[in-house]
Amino acid sequence: MKTLTSITTMQELAQAAGVSIATVSRVFSGSPKVSEKTRTKVLELVHQSGFQPNETARTMAAGSSRLIAVILPDIENPYFSRLLSEVEQLCVKNGYTMIFFNSNGDSEKEKEIVTKMMARQADGMLICMTRIKSEMIPVLKTANFPVVVMTRNINGLDSVAINHLEGGRLAADYLIKNRCEQFFFFGLKDDEKFTGFYNELLKKKVPESKIKIFGDKDWYFNNYAQASELMDKFMQEQKTCTEKTGLFCINDLFAVQAINAANRNNIKIPEKLNIVGFDNTMLCDMTFPALTSINQPLDKIAAKSFEILCQKIKEKKEGKSSLKTIVLEPSIIKRES
Repeated sequence: MKTLTSITTMQELAQAAGVSIATVSRVFSGSPKVSEKTRTKVLELVHQSGFQPNETARTMAAGSSRLIAVILPDIENPYFSRLLSEVEQLCVKNGYTMIFFNSNGDSEKEKEIVTKMMARQADGMLICMTRIKSEMIPVLKTANFPVVVMTRNINGLDSVAINHLEGGRLAADYLIKNRCEQFFFFGLKDDEKFTGFYNELLKKKVPESKIKIFGDKDWYFNNYAQASELMDKFMQEQKTCTEKTGLFCINDLFAVQAINAANRNNIKIPEKLNIVGFDNTMLCDMTFPALTSINQPLDKIAAKSFEILCQKIKEKKEGKSSLKTIVLEPSIIKRES
């Protein structure tokens, strides 16, 4: 007969408790199909023997790892840091363990992470893809794996998106109302934020020649020093400009760099220049002057994404499938810039 200290497998634990391996598995998975007397007996043996159940075995028995993976592109951005915090709170509240990965916007790294998480039998995944044409999209579409894309609407994938077109429109409207005469967008030309910005300016009869874009490269990841140099060059050019300028930046990080560059070059905000950021992060109140920004309801993004993911996890177990897309509306938080 096995001594308590020599119990190393679920089979040995089952023999010591006088029950089947299936019953031991149900105890570990929290199944209600086990009597309280049997549950207590098994757990007492676990405590006395110091037995550590194999995670893979527990996962297979329970049909759930209670593990959710989260992939974000840039944890240094306060926007993603806050989003991660919101998701973590939801995981803890609902009995899930969250594992986080910072992809740095690297599609190959994202693919590698997804493959590993599927192999580890994570229950599901929440992912932010800043690149709309990410190489990850075909992989996620063909994988029988619960995944929800946060902040962007990707055709064929469950997603909780922000209406970036409306965000761009709000920025354009703000700059027009502040009597700007020429308009610049710092970011990617194929971004919906620029599309909304551009269309609203044209709608308000702004000549196309007065709408310009710069920084149309993949600045979003790990190029803040280069972006700062570009902002300085832009502000130096504004010194000789007689028209009031409106600048809309793809996120708050770059908008803050714009404010700093304007201050270094003695360009007065808002008299000479108005600046609008995107994300409404804590950085907005740390600049001088304070930054006007497009607000995204991060608490709702996290809550809706988590809700859909839980539904997808349940559907997978039941052999069902559905596609959900939610689009949330942004707002503008007006400050001094």
